[in-house]
Amino acid sequence: MAEIDDHLLGAAAPPLRAVLTETALPSLRLTVAAECAPDAAGTRLGGLPLLAPGTTWPHSPSGNPQAFLGQLGTDDVNARLGVPLLPPRTVLGFFYDWAEQRWGFDPGDAGHWRVTATPVDEAVPLSGESFTAHAVTATRVCTVPAIGEPPVEAVRGERHWWQRHDPVEDFYGSLENDERVPLHRVFGWPDPVQGPMQLECQLAANGVHHGNPAGVEGARVEELTPGAPDWLLLWQIDTDDEMDWIWGDAGRLYYWIRRQDLAAGAFDRTWLVLQCP
Repeated sequence: MAEIDDHLLGAAAPPLRAVLTETALPSLRLTVAAECAPDAAGTRLGGLPLLAPGTTWPHSPSGNPQAFLGQLGTDDVNARLGVPLLPPRTVLGFFYDWAEQRWGFDPGDAGHWRVTATPVDEAVPLSGESFTAHAVTATRVCTVPAIGEPPVEAVRGERHWWQRHDPVEDFYGSLENDERVPLHRVFGWPDPVQGPMQLECQLAANGVHHGNPAGVEGARVEELTPGAPDWLLLWQIDTDDEMDWIWGDAGRLYYWIRRQDLAAGAFDRTWLVLQCP
């Protein structure tokens, strides 16, 4: 669980509370709303992509046409977040190879997703097979790193076998919500299904298989690891019955981007991770 409020944050033990306060990030929680026009402007799920005239539909290296999942209206996102993180007057389109559903731990997975950035004044709908378009409601929330993320693990310390309770684990256990609702999220900390992803993105995007033993490319891993915190969650897209989406075995997609590439508007340098229960 990534979301938290001031009341719950105050219940954390002092060392953990200090870390969570320091690392908390704003996020937009997106909830599926009513159907809308397939070429509607602004932030939505499904429908048709809005791209520059003459742009062709994205395909994977295998030749598969990628599925268009939705778009972010950057002015919408910036206004609701209260922080201008995205370039103004732009539409970001998110595509993914539905047929192959690559996981993102292998450098060879590159090219099986795409994020497009199109100035609003140039954006026109591109026809193709698509999911039913839905508007969204966006709620600004505060997110903190999940248990297992490096900032949290740094305050856990060594746990001995005779210790019955882990205060950090107990605190996160009190936050769990068993209600299964789709968690679509823009920016902030992710809601991981399996574990941290920043190092996975850093390694795979730089040609190192995340599953490789450190001894195989140990020097390269050591060189790349300090850059892992540069990766930011851009959009988390959940399995969602309303959208007819299921990722793997009811998992989630996570689009990531380095803060340097975000500042430069280099959305072609995103990396994707798929995680399943």
